[in-house]
Amino acid sequence: MTTVVTRAQWGARAPRNVSNNITPANGGVAIHHVGTGSVARPDHSQCAAQVRGIQNFHMDEKTWSDIAYTYLVCAHDHIFVGRGKNVRTAANGSSSGNQNWYAVCGLVGDGDAIGEKLVDAYKSAIVDLRTSGGAGRGVTGHRDHVATTCPGEKLYEMVTEGTLTPGPGVAPPWPGIYLSYPPIMRGSSVTTWQKQMRVRGWSITADGAYGPASKSACTSFQRDNGLTADGIVGPATWDATWA
Repeated sequence: MTTVVTRAQWGARAPRNVSNNITPANGGVAIHHVGTGSVARPDHSQCAAQVRGIQNFHMDEKTWSDIAYTYLVCAHDHIFVGRGKNVRTAANGSSSGNQNWYAVCGLVGDGDAIGEKLVDAYKSAIVDLRTSGGAGRGVTGHRDHVATTCPGEKLYEMVTEGTLTPGPGVAPPWPGIYLSYPPIMRGSSVTTWQKQMRVRGWSITADGAYGPASKSACTSFQRDNGLTADGIVGPATWDATWA
């Protein structure tokens, strides 16, 4: 299951400024990698420092306002929040690329193996950007926007073959919050779950409020799918909603 690492959790610096001038519905998600050689960290405990190093390089050497990428994904199936949703990226190399495309960077180089957990993280990031970030259906490589070798031959082959394009059963990353009632919980994660329950055929209002009706639908869904029927949307129930 893909895990989200917030900016606070990885120790991000505050951005100098934030631009919301982005229209990702016109494009989608562009795939990146860190660069040449083998750069993937063998232990996940080292990945946050790697992301901090990338942010420092972008802000101090490139003099950009923040880390360039929307998200960064590691070989241990984690998503690090970079600029985040609905924020213009600086990674894609062209005005139209940064205007219409989010940027997701794998913490790998062209000398690293592309493992299943990294692929899962890419897919979950794309689903999340489509589900709650307004991204279009396109999935491209960085080299489709500007002359570059990024994201390397292995990843770019996966882009062109559709390997990184999520199928209908791929869940967005669990938000790290247990949806429960009482009291009524509100938020975008509730709306995302309610919309998917409607896709699955449940008569539930996608109003962003997890109240008695949502709990009742959740409990019935859990019973139908052999889950603990407690009416709480935890990681197992969240993933099953998209299965």
